[in-house]
Amino acid sequence: MLDRMGILQGLFGVFAGPGSAQARASAGDLARRWRRAFHEFPDLRGDLIRQAGLLRPQPVTMTEGEPTVAPLDPHRLAYEAGRRDLALQLLAAGGVSIDELNAIVKEDDYE
Repeated sequence: MLDRMGILQGLFGVFAGPGSAQARASAGDLARRWRRAFHEFPDLRGDLIRQAGLLRPQPVTMTEGEPTVAPLDPHRLAYEAGRRDLALQLLAAGGVSIDELNAIVKEDDYE
């Protein structure tokens, strides 16, 4: 879920070849800022997870008393995907691991 190097390479380019030193420096600066922010404000991680809807279930509609998957709205799907992608990029930049993400979820009773 959180492939830190893949996400950082997608943001800043491949870390080899022309311009790679600048890409590595930019990625390192971003990671340091977000790690510092998460260290100073631990609740920021949970806020990002909630605001991005990372744990939100798929919407349903009730049909004759039975829940069914709501019709897909391409605009809503694109909007939600963008929110999730940004949150995952920031969480990865801050060094949040899968284990930490699971711990945050359990702390906030999202199960």
